[in-house]
Amino acid sequence: MDSQRTQNIRAVSARINSFHSSIYFSQTVGAEYAKYGLEPGVEGNMAARSAPLGRVNPGVVSAAYYNYSPNFVADMLPRLWETVTPEQMVQARFDAVSAFMAELFGDRDDIALLTEAATQMTETLAPVLATMEFAGRTLAAATADVIGGHQATTAFEKMWDVATVAREFRGDGHVASLVTAGVPGIDALMLDVATGAGFRPRAAQKTRGYTDEEWQTAQTRLAEAGLITVDKDDRGFDLPTITEAGRDLKEQVEVLTDGTVAAAWSVLDDETIESLLSPSRDLLRVIAKSGAFPSNIFARPEKKAG
Repeated sequence: MDSQRTQNIRAVSARINSFHSSIYFSQTVGAEYAKYGLEPGVEGNMAARSAPLGRVNPGVVSAAYYNYSPNFVADMLPRLWETVTPEQMVQARFDAVSAFMAELFGDRDDIALLTEAATQMTETLAPVLATMEFAGRTLAAATADVIGGHQATTAFEKMWDVATVAREFRGDGHVASLVTAGVPGIDALMLDVATGAGFRPRAAQKTRGYTDEEWQTAQTRLAEAGLITVDKDDRGFDLPTITEAGRDLKEQVEVLTDGTVAAAWSVLDDETIESLLSPSRDLLRVIAKSGAFPSNIFARPEKKAG
């Protein structure tokens, strides 16, 4: 990372990511998806996030998600579309976001401050979204299309809309960067787990649908490559820890990812980007304290970037 500007874009992007992904483990959101016959958690989230792509083959979703097991995705899709349509799930996610944001922010004493923070984020990031070039970014493009038709009613719903497009835009760039660096999806997931700042190992394996054999094979491969070491946690499960070589590889990918979003962010000067740090921090504190990222799933939920 070669500049304070890049550091600030990464920090804001991570907080945007957390704002978006805070819905994934909510019982309130799961209850909205259950109205359509879906199991809360992985099944509901799979249908909701992939719904903008329409009724596509599982391979399309696997390619877009990148770090999910293709067999796991193929087992869920298109089976889910026999229960609910993609169009219904687009609306279901908007309804779920509305309910979740009302629960998260509705009766707080500092609602005026937080509303101002969300509004500042949304208005400041609007030119960034307007400058985004979606060619080659399948999931981001599809997501932006459906969000473009959403009539958000609160500052927090509007912020979620903006955060979601920005998150998927950088995410598609990150996938392209991983491909360029030659890092398979399961390896990218495990390297992230090994930092100790995201998913716990078993939670990552379960939510992404990898078998024990697939997980062990990847773990052994990365250990032999010197990218992680493997110890045991207090329950006797394998606990991967990233090495300096692993961190270097992750940083190489992040530098490539920075390049994929630089043009969109070029419409904001350094001072304006820096001005987003405070409001994004205020919103992230609320999310972190709400328990949106459960400690049995995330090692350090307050650091989770999605």
